[in-house]
Amino acid sequence: MNEKKRVTLSIFGFIVVGALFIVAGIYGINRTEVQASNVSVSATALSEATPESVGLDGNRLSQIDRVVEEYLDEGAFPGAVIGVIRDGKMVYKKSYGHRQLAGAKQPMTLDTRFDLASLTKPVAVATSVMQLVEQGKICLGDRVDKYIPKFRGWAATETPKDTVQIRVVDLLTHTSGLPPYVSPGKILAENPEAKLPNPDVVISYIARCDRWAVARTKCIYSCLNYIVLGRIVEVVTGEPIDKYAKENIFEPLGMSNTRYLPDAHYAAMCAPTEKSGKAPGIVNDPLSRDGMGGVSGNAGLFSTLDDLAIYVSMLLDRGSWQGVDILSPRGVNAILTRPMGYETFGRTIGWENYAACSQTGGDLFTPAAIGHTGATGTSIVIDPELDMAVIILTNYVHSSSKRTLLDFRSKISTVVAASVRW
Repeated sequence: MNEKKRVTLSIFGFIVVGALFIVAGIYGINRTEVQASNVSVSATALSEATPESVGLDGNRLSQIDRVVEEYLDEGAFPGAVIGVIRDGKMVYKKSYGHRQLAGAKQPMTLDTRFDLASLTKPVAVATSVMQLVEQGKICLGDRVDKYIPKFRGWAATETPKDTVQIRVVDLLTHTSGLPPYVSPGKILAENPEAKLPNPDVVISYIARCDRWAVARTKCIYSCLNYIVLGRIVEVVTGEPIDKYAKENIFEPLGMSNTRYLPDAHYAAMCAPTEKSGKAPGIVNDPLSRDGMGGVSGNAGLFSTLDDLAIYVSMLLDRGSWQGVDILSPRGVNAILTRPMGYETFGRTIGWENYAACSQTGGDLFTPAAIGHTGATGTSIVIDPELDMAVIILTNYVHSSSKRTLLDFRSKISTVVAASVRW
C-alpha cells in the first residue's frame, strides 16, 4: 500500500471514530432527558422525545428533580417514578431513590410495579363501565337495584314511593350517599357466621348498610361505590372485573404489566407497601385484600409507568391507541367532563375534575384537567386542553415521614404545566 492510500485510510478512520463519538454523545444527552427502563419494552410503549420537540421547556421541566430530591431527603417516600406525556410521547421519564429499604436495599427502577390503590377506580372500573354504556348494556341512569337486588336507597319516609334510589352515575361520581369505607372487621362483626374474603358477603353488607346522605345531594368519596360498580360489570358480562378489564382494556392496549393478583415473578418487581419489605405484590387496601380477595373495584390493580402512559395516551387520543379502539370519542368526552346535573360535585365519570379545593392538578393546568390519586402514593393528572399528562408513582406507605403527598403532587404538576411553551 502506497503512502497516499495509507494517509487516506487514516483520515477516514479518524472521521469514522469521531462520528461515533458524536453520535454517542448526542444519544447520551437525549437519555438524560428521557431515561429508559433497563428492561426491554413492549412494541406498544410510547416513543420518547425531547421536551422541546413537543413545545415544552426542558430546563423548567428539570425542576422536577429538585422537588423530588427535597421530599426524598425528608423521608416522605423512599423512591419515586415520574413520567410526563405530551402529544402521545414520553418526554420525561425518571426513577429516584429506592424501591425497598429493608434488608438489602433495592434501587427504584423505571420498570418497578406499583400497587395503584384507588387508581384502580378510574383505570379498570370506570373504563369498563363506559365500554358497557357505549354497547348499550348499561345506562348511567339505571338504578343499582336493577343489578343488585335489594340494594337500598334512601327512604325519606316509610312509604316505598318516597325512597330516593341510587343510580349507576351516582356511584361513578361519588354522589350515592354511601359511607366512605368499611373495615373487614366490621363486616364480620355484623355477620358472625361469615368468613372473609368473600365478595358476596361484602356486597350484601354494602347493599343494606346505612347511607350517609341522600343520593345526588352530596359528594362523599367512597370505596364502596366502586366495589359495587365492579360487581355490576360482573353481573352484566359474566366476568369478574379483573378478567373483563384484562381482556377488554389491558391486553388490547398492550399493557402487559398491568394486572390484579400478581404472581411471584411479577411480585418480585413490586415496590413493597410495608417498611419491612414483606408482602410485595399483595394489595395494601384491607377491604380489597381481606374482604374481596384482591379483586375489587376500589383497589387491587398493579401497574408500571410505561403501561399507565399508554392508558392516558389512549384517553388523550379520544379513545384509541395505535389503531386499537377502547372507547369512542363521545365516551372519552363523558369521562373528561362532569355529567349534566352533577356539575357542582367536581367529579367526572371516574375522575376528579380540576377544582380549587384540590391540589392534585397544581396551580397552572387548565380547568379541563382531571386527576385521581391512590393511597399508596400514586396519582395521574390529565389535561386534555394541553394534550399532556403527569404520572407519579411512589411507595409512600413505605414512608418514614408524616408529611402528606398533597403538596408534592401539586408542585410536580405546577412545574410541568409551567414548562408549556405552546
